[in-house]
Amino acid sequence: MDVDRQLVFVPVHRSELDAIQGLSQLRDRPAHTVTPELLDDLGFEPNQMEDAEYATLVLASVAALASHGERLVLVAEIDTTLISPGEDLANGECVVTRVPQAAMTCWFSDADEVDPAPAAAAAKGLEIDLAWEMDEVQDLLHGHDLLWNDVEEYRRQD
Repeated sequence: MDVDRQLVFVPVHRSELDAIQGLSQLRDRPAHTVTPELLDDLGFEPNQMEDAEYATLVLASVAALASHGERLVLVAEIDTTLISPGEDLANGECVVTRVPQAAMTCWFSDADEVDPAPAAAAAKGLEIDLAWEMDEVQDLLHGHDLLWNDVEEYRRQD
């Protein structure tokens, strides 16, 4: 039986990265995914999914910054039955019932030498659209690319 899967970007707190090893569970989580509204709002065509997914990652990183004080985003290919629409579909918001360990593919973060504190302070508690407008957030977004991290490497850490 084929299962429909969808790529989701889950803002996480550093303490939740242990879910990659199955030590904790991520349940009923706000996340971000490519939605028709996001495609429309950002002007992407259906054949620009890779660009739309990258934009969704960046949006999720701003949500992580506002919620957790740093840009940590876990990426997973989730069974679509575990995903429900969020309130801000133009920013790809969704809610994931649970993030199975086997569905986790990678995670993104800032490099160790990057200090997200000024941007985190400016964005703290704000919705994505408001946080996005902050100069400190724009400086972080334009000055530092997120780093890709393999979940298998994390799982091998002791």
